[in-house]
Amino acid sequence: MIKVLAIILLALMLFVGRDRGLQAFLTILMNMAILAGVVLSIVYGANPLIASVIAGILLTVFILFYQNGNNLKTRVAFTVILAVLLVTFALGLLLCRAGDAGGYSEVKINLDDGLFLDGNVSLPMQQVEIGIILLGLLGAVKDAAVAVTSAVYEVHRNNPALLPSQLFTSGLNIGREILSTTMNTLFFSCVGESLLLFNIVCYWGYSFGYFLNSKALYQVFLFSGVAGVGCIISIPLAAFAMTVVLKRKEGRSDDKTNGN
Repeated sequence: MIKVLAIILLALMLFVGRDRGLQAFLTILMNMAILAGVVLSIVYGANPLIASVIAGILLTVFILFYQNGNNLKTRVAFTVILAVLLVTFALGLLLCRAGDAGGYSEVKINLDDGLFLDGNVSLPMQQVEIGIILLGLLGAVKDAAVAVTSAVYEVHRNNPALLPSQLFTSGLNIGREILSTTMNTLFFSCVGESLLLFNIVCYWGYSFGYFLNSKALYQVFLFSGVAGVGCIISIPLAAFAMTVVLKRKEGRSDDKTNGN
């Protein structure tokens, strides 16, 4: 069944996107290979944080430069994504340690399936949780960064006389338009993945106060919260970085013209 779905997906992407659709499909395959490599490396003793950071950089390179090309917009977006990953890494590390996130929660471990789990897993589960957060937010942060850098680039190309403050404001205005949809996407993704957890809570009759203070709920919203912060940071950072790069490039062009 998976092969049939993959063939249908490939056919639709080729029909709609032609060459770009094929590139997107190959990018998905490469991303799957990288994620499989991360899991295998962690199983065989690699540090989860180091493996996740390396995988995040590789995923960003493949998604941006292979699919969108090596141009000014993607280079600036790549720098912005790396900066956001550093910020979210520090934030995720702090929140994971503060809430003791990682591994099975007290809700899931009390299920019948928990009786068959081996508790002697020699893995730092907090580091695994941080790795999950970093890899999970890449898509949302990438979309926000690329959208803003591309928009600022097009605005500048069509109206190069804009002041840096005006160009930066244009990037912020465009970022605000995509922010609400991005946050809603993260929220519904979080809720969709947690429907089974909510069903378990209702079935076993956990009190609202217990669930509200549980590790299970904390882990559910930890990813969405950190990913949301990453998306919010990426918008002004991408607008600022693209504005600075474009104006510096414009200034160098003016200097060469005056020199000639």
